[in-house]
Formats: sequence, structure tokens, C-alpha cells
Amino acid sequence: MSMLFDAILLAGGSGLRMGHDKLLLSVGEDTVLARATEPFAARTDIRHIILVLRRDLFDVGKTIAERFGISRFRFVQGGSTRTQSVENGLAAADSQGVLIHDAARPFVNNDLIDRVAASVCRYGSGIPVLPLADSVRRVSQDVIVGMTERESLYTVQTPQGFLTEEIKKAYALREGRDYTDDSSVFAAFCGHPHIVEGDDRNIKLTTLGSYFGLNAKIGTGYDLHRLIPFRKLILGGIEVPYDKGPLAHSDGDAVIHALIDAMLSAIGEADIGTRYPNTDPRYRDIDSTVLLSDVAALYRQKNFKVSNISITIVADKPKLMDYIPLMKIKISNILDIHPSLIGIGAKTTEGTRNDESVEVYASVLIT
Repeated sequence: MSMLFDAILLAGGSGLRMGHDKLLLSVGEDTVLARATEPFAARTDIRHIILVLRRDLFDVGKTIAERFGISRFRFVQGGSTRTQSVENGLAAADSQGVLIHDAARPFVNNDLIDRVAASVCRYGSGIPVLPLADSVRRVSQDVIVGMTERESLYTVQTPQGFLTEEIKKAYALREGRDYTDDSSVFAAFCGHPHIVEGDDRNIKLTTLGSYFGLNAKIGTGYDLHRLIPFRKLILGGIEVPYDKGPLAHSDGDAVIHALIDAMLSAIGEADIGTRYPNTDPRYRDIDSTVLLSDVAALYRQKNFKVSNISITIVADKPKLMDYIPLMKIKISNILDIHPSLIGIGAKTTEGTRNDESVEVYASVLIT
């Protein structure tokens, strides 16, 4: 059985729990709202996409619609509650089936929509659910007063699918009562809705904690210098006593160089050799922490923050254990992060190299 659907995307909330307009936050190169809209816009079984928006987001919604084909879009003003917003959206729905989705779930995918739509075609409803992973307890006055078995408990997601006329009827009977989701309205007035398997990637953004990390970026860096006599050995901004140092145009701090490359690659910038070329006399014997400070300023300008750093130093000599804590403090001061967020380890080559050298691998996680 084939069926045409309207998709209602709910974007009428105020975002008070997050403290920011979560629908306009970025996910990669898209906003949350655009990312949530795209999977529905790509489907041929969806006739209309009904964006239920705050009045101040209408222009944003129209910009998204122009990207995907504005003739399929309808724009509806949201209500003061989710239930009222759904009711407003349903008034604009006229296809046989309807899919109702919280736009704060930007990672909905086509497979999940397929399962919901197929369930509506077969059973008249489709509700994506996931089994509860945590144990559940009843609590009163700060103590546990009862146990509830979790085997029959599930968390509910969207999109939720229904036959349009049935869910419209259910909402018409609600008599002003608000509900947390559409399956509750359906269950109250129509019957038991049918479930389908949800998707654990289909998370809902409700707090900044649920948002941070979505845009995390990873960068990797690498540097290698041969050690020669009559040069200072500088690693991580710290002078390490030794009778040899790196052959380099700058001070040859391989730790800082690898870290800089990792930070630049994480934000899509050119590498250290391009940004600070060894053909430029300004960088002759320059303290590499000056360059790291410049990259830190670039991060502040672009509103990026280093979350943590992992560095591995490969050198047979000298022993570096006593100097690693100082390196961590030096780097943490420049990047304004706690030393505990910086991991530095030292390894040897097990005598497999003829020439003495310092080799460094660096990884950064940023948001």
C-alpha cells in the first residue's frame, strides 16, 4: 500500500531550556532546522512540508524552503505549547498520512522515516521507540520508594506517523489539555499506536550539554627534526638539557609544531609551513610558542576552543619524563586550558634509527 504524507516540523518553541535558539545553532555547515528538514524534503512520498515556526523565524524558514523547492512548503505560526503548535500544523495538512517531527532532532534519517511511514500504511500509526537502558525507580521526598521493571518501558522519538484524519480527530477531542507527544493524544482518543524501532542517533537537542560535542572537530599534526650539535633542544616550550638540538629554521620545537599543525588542520587552515614559511626571515630562530600564541588568537577570532590534546614524543635521548609536566603547564597557559586536558607521552625508537631525531604526533579535539 502506498501513501502520500505531509510532514509537520515543529519549530515554534522558545528554546528556554537551552538558553539559546537551538534551531539556529550550526551542525556542520547547516543549521539544526535545515538539517532536520532535509531528509523529509528529499522524499517523493511527502507532498507538503509544513514548518510550524515562531513568527520571527518565518524568513529563516523561507530561506530553507527556497533551497529545497519552496512550492512544497507551507508556513504556520506556532502556538504557546507543543500541542497547540501541532494542532496549527495539522490544520494545514491534507494528505492521507502525516509525519510529525520535532525540528530539534536534526539527525533523523531516511531509514527511520521509512519504518514510520510503512507502519502508518499497514497499521494506521507508527511511533519510533527505544528500550530504556537505565534502571527506573520511584522516588518521594529524596528517597527511593518503589521499583519499576524497565523491560516494558521505552523512550519515544519523532517523527510520529498517523492517518491524517484520525490524528486530527484526536486533537479535536483533547479539550484544551496539553500532551508531551502525539502518541499520547492518539492513545487517549483513538487507540493503541503501533511502534517501530527508533534510532539512537536521533537525539533531541534540549540543553547546551546535548549540543556541545556535535560540532567537535579533530585535528592531527606531525613533525620530525634531526638532532645536531650546537643547537638547543626545545620541546613544548621548555629547554631540555642536551648536547644536541633540532636542525630547523625556527627553534625547531617539534612538540609545538605538531600541535600547531593539529590545531590548524582541525579548522581547515593551511599547515604551519604555509602559514609560517621557512623562507621568511621573520621566523628565523623564532620561539615556536609565539607561533602557538598566534594560532590561539586565531581560535579566539573564529570562536573555537581546544577541548583536549594528546601528544606523543618519539626520541631515544634524552629522557623527557621530568620535563613533561612543565610542557603541559606551558601549553595550558598559552591555550587557556587546564593542564589535565593535555596528555603528553614519550617513547623511544628501541634503537632502530641511525640518526638521532625527535618525532612528534599530536591530536586535538576542539569545539
